[in-house]
Amino acid sequence: MPAVRIAIRIGVVACVAAACLLGAGRLDDAVAVFDFHADVNHSATFTERRYPEIDSLPGAVPVMEDARLWMPENATYGVVFGQRFLERRFGNVRYFLFLLMWPRSQAQLERAPWVFCYECTRSTLGDRYEVLSDSGQGLLFARRS
Repeated sequence: MPAVRIAIRIGVVACVAAACLLGAGRLDDAVAVFDFHADVNHSATFTERRYPEIDSLPGAVPVMEDARLWMPENATYGVVFGQRFLERRFGNVRYFLFLLMWPRSQAQLERAPWVFCYECTRSTLGDRYEVLSDSGQGLLFARRS
């Protein structure tokens, strides 16, 4: 029986040693992943780090930066979609704006002096709003005149 226990202990030590050697051999690859992300983050500007590009909002970074600079931190804003089906399809845009524009808050359009309009044109908003920033790809930022 003691010989079996010694064999088990030697087997456990051998497995731990093999795992350590394998881990040490792959450590360089694991660290390289973090190094790559650090290099990418280092080369990005403040605006690129703050406002990541997402597929639903192409070209939105300058609009987000303009909105952050124009809107006071205690402001409320509305989110409008140019066509009804877009809200169902790209509803995540509302949450994306909610996170990036914090501490500003979202409100119903009637109460909001500021507005983000997705897939809109200047004529969609009408004369009541002054467009302050346009992505050129369907995202407008405007304020009520």
